[in-house]
Amino acid sequence: MADRVEVLDNGLKVILRPLAGVPQVSVWAAYRVGSRNELPGMTGSTHWAEHMLFKGGGKLAKGDIDRLVSRLGGKFNGFTDKDWTMYFETVPSDRYETALFIEAERMRNAAFDPKEFDAERTVVISEREGAENEPGFLVEEELWATAFHVHPYHWLPIGYKQDLDGMGRDEVYEYYRRWYAPNNAVLVLTGGFDPDAAMAKVRERFGGLAPETIPPRPRFVEPQQHGRRVAEIRRPGGVDYLEAGWKVPAWGHADLPRLVMLTGVLGGWRGFNIFAAGGWTPRANRLYRGLVEAKLCSEARAGFEMRLDPSLLSVSMVLARGVAHAAVEKRLDDVVERLHDDPPNEKELERGRELVRAWNRYEEDGVTFQGFMIGQLEVLGSRERFPAFLDQVEKVSAEDVREAARTYLVHRGQTVVRYHGEGGA
Repeated sequence: MADRVEVLDNGLKVILRPLAGVPQVSVWAAYRVGSRNELPGMTGSTHWAEHMLFKGGGKLAKGDIDRLVSRLGGKFNGFTDKDWTMYFETVPSDRYETALFIEAERMRNAAFDPKEFDAERTVVISEREGAENEPGFLVEEELWATAFHVHPYHWLPIGYKQDLDGMGRDEVYEYYRRWYAPNNAVLVLTGGFDPDAAMAKVRERFGGLAPETIPPRPRFVEPQQHGRRVAEIRRPGGVDYLEAGWKVPAWGHADLPRLVMLTGVLGGWRGFNIFAAGGWTPRANRLYRGLVEAKLCSEARAGFEMRLDPSLLSVSMVLARGVAHAAVEKRLDDVVERLHDDPPNEKELERGRELVRAWNRYEEDGVTFQGFMIGQLEVLGSRERFPAFLDQVEKVSAEDVREAARTYLVHRGQTVVRYHGEGGA
């Protein structure tokens, strides 16, 4: 059965994907707000607001979400991204109204109790401090901060510690009230349900929620980069890292199918679902052959994120012990420059196509993954075009990949972060 799409009078977009015979339903609430909506001094406010939506409000007391979902044998969570915030509950198919109740109650009625807010400050700061112990986080943060000087992609959704120290309850609550509204949200249901009955329940739960006047999103256009940028991090440890990123267009640009295939040929495609790939690293690609098999790196992977605004195609590398950054950078340049001159052969292209097909099948496996993908694509404005996009990826030629490499994988748009683990493990 095809997806059913309806928009309530208050602006809430509802997407239903009924799946016959499936014993679960996954309910997702996706909001068009992420760290790109933040301003300097308020970094991390989207993530903090997400935390507060688990602390009660309306008819929900603190701890109710955990109790309600756990006693059904279900699962739930929330996620903050650069471009969106999402929440979900996956529960038995005869109990999905519980999930609708939860999402309706917290869409406009989160309490933001001052004591809970202050207690959560410790939690989000601890989360930030814990991340700072991970070299991968530090390298990623430095990469985006160095590549983007003006755009809010400059910071990660966790925010800066000085902002988390300084923000007050009223500021974050006002931020929540500004962006959390039915006319700035998408409600997704996937799984075993009757669509007519589901729509009736959605209208009952959500139809009375008032819309909000959604303010214009902050519009920051990143100036064109005119040269290679390099940043260095030095921390105690025994492992060195290197990350390189190149500016690429926003999601929806005509070159994106080429960039998907370029990523697959270069470093192995790992899917569109940021929760699916995990730590898996593809091996049959040029980065692996040029860096790992050459014993310069123990790990090398490539990827790029679906973004509302121009973003990065990045390569992450863990250096082999005793190997200098300069040697890895030189080999990375060689691998990339070879793509400028030596397009992929048919075997490489077919491997890239099969990776995209396989990941797409995996990302459609189960009601929870399907709900996430529908919500993410809808927020990015490309849900209906996604099947055609996958068809375009299938048609990418060797020359298309070479032209994409020549256009985007160039020094004038490159940012490099060197992480030096000093003093031994």
